[in-house]
Amino acid sequence: MNTNRLDHINNYKKSILTLYLTSGYPDFNSSIEIAQILINSNIDILEIGIPFSDPIADGPTIQNTSFKAIESKNKNNTKPIIDSTFEIVKTLRKTDMKKPILVMSYLNPIYQFGITKFSENAMKAGVDGIVIPDLPFEQSKKINQILNNNNVYLINMLTPATSKAKIKEVTQNSKGFIYYVSSTGVTGSRDKLSSKNLEIIDIIKQTSSIPVLVGFGVSTNEHIKIIDKYADGAIIASALINKLSPIIENKNKNDDIKAIINNFINNLRK
Repeated sequence: MNTNRLDHINNYKKSILTLYLTSGYPDFNSSIEIAQILINSNIDILEIGIPFSDPIADGPTIQNTSFKAIESKNKNNTKPIIDSTFEIVKTLRKTDMKKPILVMSYLNPIYQFGITKFSENAMKAGVDGIVIPDLPFEQSKKINQILNNNNVYLINMLTPATSKAKIKEVTQNSKGFIYYVSSTGVTGSRDKLSSKNLEIIDIIKQTSSIPVLVGFGVSTNEHIKIIDKYADGAIIASALINKLSPIIENKNKNDDIKAIINNFINNLRK
């Protein structure tokens, strides 16, 4: 079996930067355009979220993009959202075969689609990892096995509330990287990272050599500088969407979306 692109991220000499976009937001064609800009930018991993009508782990910013993507899909009678998401990945793989691509989905859409079919289609499209925020680790064995059969990694998540014993169990059964949730609430930009987060990240790093990427609330270069002292990189979602939403929803062609995205990334990389 071929290696997974995520197997190589531990060799990166720089902080691993992951950016997120919502599939189909504000519409299918626009999300392809944004995805192409991101995959060609100075990021390391791209995460594409599948919209869902009950996104319990997402804050207002990403919830809004999910609802608008679903509305656009219904209005324009386009393909089912999971199919169109894999279509975006296929399009990206025509020009970039190196950068890892993640898909984030809640469990219900995957079950409705069919776990085996979802896993096979993800592999065929060129997806490297799946993030399922409402899937408890204790219930992940079946779906993890199906994904592994298709060389797609289930990205496990840890939180500030995770016990030391559970940290060890999860890290020993993880591939790709650990998604560390820096807040037990929903996604969204925050002002700072707590000392508790840094303590837990340190415990994870002592337990395993698997990379740790920090998400939920990460939004600034200052956050990343702190994270880099403890973890391997950051996952940023709401902060980018907050920057882009006023522009792409109003379809203001006077604004250079590519320049805005690259400037946003450059500021994070300072």
